Amino acid sequence: MGASQDMANNSATLTLKLLQAYRETSDPQAREQLVTNYVPLVRRLCRRFRTSREPQEDLFQIGMIGLLNAIEKFDPERGTSFSSLAIPEVLGAILNYLRDHGSLIKIPRTLRRNKLTLDKVAESIASSLGRWPNMTELAEACDLTEQEVTAATELGRIGDPRSLDESVDTDDSDGTVSLSDYVGSVDKEFDLSLDRLTLATALDTLPEREKTILQLRFYKSMSQRQIAERIDISQMHVSRLERAALQKLRGVLQKNSAALAAPDEVPKARTRTRTKVAT
Repeated sequence: MGASQDMANNSATLTLKLLQAYRETSDPQAREQLVTNYVPLVRRLCRRFRTSREPQEDLFQIGMIGLLNAIEKFDPERGTSFSSLAIPEVLGAILNYLRDHGSLIKIPRTLRRNKLTLDKVAESIASSLGRWPNMTELAEACDLTEQEVTAATELGRIGDPRSLDESVDTDDSDGTVSLSDYVGSVDKEFDLSLDRLTLATALDTLPEREKTILQLRFYKSMSQRQIAERIDISQMHVSRLERAALQKLRGVLQKNSAALAAPDEVPKARTRTRTKVAT
């Protein structure tokens, strides 16, 4: 435990030195070293979206842009950890990219191919029959099962986006109803997930013993007496360390909140063209 904490402290110190050097001198080597050091973090965050239809390498490139943004915005003088800014920046860049480039659902290649075949054959049959073909006729003409035709048809519905402001037919003639009245809801867990991420990052700034006490106390619901027995110190000592850790944690969270509330406060002298990240 002590060795791990020393390594983490050394890493944080090195990161801070590199950030200070880059901020003061715009040294490209300092930025390059920061990028290299945080490549594993970006790849780890990209893996959270491995079920999306976008290739991991594309998401990695977008995540690296988020990392570069974090390097540009970070101010060492604020006293916050770099990860508290880098993680939201990387995740935000990836989420924005996925929002702008289609569905988060990964659609099997076979299903997409069946959908293309179905569209072509359906139009051809409809021309000759003078009507739209039924499920059996489509399955026979495309050499697919009726289940495969049904799945391809459903894909067409999923892949055809509609505006949430679009009016829909209802039996109620008293007013206009839009599609947004029927779909969507506020995800209360979204803000909580970001809060948990911020809290986990802040916890990493505490000394190992204080971090352990808070984890046992609030994640494992252990009493101070149980914690004292676990780490072999007195209950009174546990109480003092817990109060000190909560006070430090509160200070870190307040600093992080202030830093994220004004992320664009970057000196004009540091503005320049960003280079493309090569992998």
